[in-house]
Amino acid sequence: MRAQVSWIVAVSCLLASAFAPPPHPIGAQDRASATKRIAWVDTAPLHPRLEARGLTAAAFPSYVERLRETHARRIRDGDLDHLVFYVLQSKGFTSLPSIEPALSAKSLVDSLDDREREPFLRSGDADPSRMPGAARSRLAAFQKALDAPTRDPRLRYFNELVRATFPDEGTRGAGLVREYLRVMRFVYQKEFVAQRSERPADAVADLYRSRGLSTDTAVEAGYLVSIGLGILTSLEPDRRIRRVLIVGPGLDLAPRTALVEAGPPESYQPWAVMDALPSHGLARVDALTIVAADINPRVVSHLRQAREAPPTLTLVTEIRDSESVTLSAEYRGYFAGLGRGIADAKSPPESRAPANGHLRRTVRVSSAAALALRAETLDIVTDRLDGELYDLVVATNILPYFDDGELMLALTNVASMLVPGGVFLHNEVRASLHDITTALGFPAEQSRHAVIASVRGAPPLADSVWLHRKVGVSRR
Repeated sequence: MRAQVSWIVAVSCLLASAFAPPPHPIGAQDRASATKRIAWVDTAPLHPRLEARGLTAAAFPSYVERLRETHARRIRDGDLDHLVFYVLQSKGFTSLPSIEPALSAKSLVDSLDDREREPFLRSGDADPSRMPGAARSRLAAFQKALDAPTRDPRLRYFNELVRATFPDEGTRGAGLVREYLRVMRFVYQKEFVAQRSERPADAVADLYRSRGLSTDTAVEAGYLVSIGLGILTSLEPDRRIRRVLIVGPGLDLAPRTALVEAGPPESYQPWAVMDALPSHGLARVDALTIVAADINPRVVSHLRQAREAPPTLTLVTEIRDSESVTLSAEYRGYFAGLGRGIADAKSPPESRAPANGHLRRTVRVSSAAALALRAETLDIVTDRLDGELYDLVVATNILPYFDDGELMLALTNVASMLVPGGVFLHNEVRASLHDITTALGFPAEQSRHAVIASVRGAPPLADSVWLHRKVGVSRR
């Protein structure tokens, strides 16, 4: 979860708009949704802004196609980002010491002379022999583990990814070294170069708009959504939500730092949203449809398995208590109740003793909850789910990956999928987003700032949640 440290002042209250759509027809959850490509006419409220960026009706189709091609590359890069972070940190395939990715990046760049450093930071070009010895040893151990049978779900996942991406064993090692160099360039730019700029936050944001599309997610993101839903129910006690779209639910594979391998890879947000809605009186699980739409087909495949085999979630906080970090009482309270609304009645959620400061909790998902979840492949920038309208759309930690042009298209698609009176919930602080959503007819109406943990001698780990409501009243 990317921390935001600016306090946000709440603006005008959400207008009351309760609605209760009719029950879904039998089998509706089992049908795959068709997607519809965005067209120039769909973006009519934003034409002046798009034209200011050099886009015209004639150029729009080719622009969208270029975005689709770029996003396909960024999906690949995002998958391989996680692979590199896994190779550096995992204890599942080797006893060699874990390596913090930022330290590995610094070791690499420090080994380059002045003639080598500038080309590397500009384009990622570097002699493969410059890969630090410790990282090279871990990569060799990982490659050896690929040939051994394993029950470790993360290792199996990355085994399949490597074999699909680098099918030729003869060139596989060289390919993996190239990916290591690419990823280390980004990490070094983010952690060392951007931090020395006049506006570090803006420099980091610029990096994210061209990096790989990460599947990264964490339990903490559900806390933010729960706070937003709490605001909604306090303002509109009679509101009921039946259809929810989660854009970019992600999959917890291997974050950039602090890899925790207590459980298998999980996609937390669909379950956290499904759990929070009943707890705030906004929905019943048996009358709810949640569509988790991700650009990465691997994430979609993972979520689709849940309908046949409801998972047992191992929930572990990414942030941990330590001498310098203290989890807030509010976040602890949220985590202590997480999963009660979706758990199998015969297996209530089980809290476990903290492990190295990380809070832990196990939840066996009920069959009813699993049946409420659908998963679809969707590029929110270029496409929308055709013919489907939602009472709530959630998009946290994905909008920073889009430049302003992509953001306009993504928000156009969000607007097209909201019912009148429907709510959009996100945590993007970019000022341009609020101008865009106002033009599209779903302006921001509430925001809150949530502190997850305090940090000694530094700003708190925190984030902001924004709620927008589409103009109009639902007639469903």
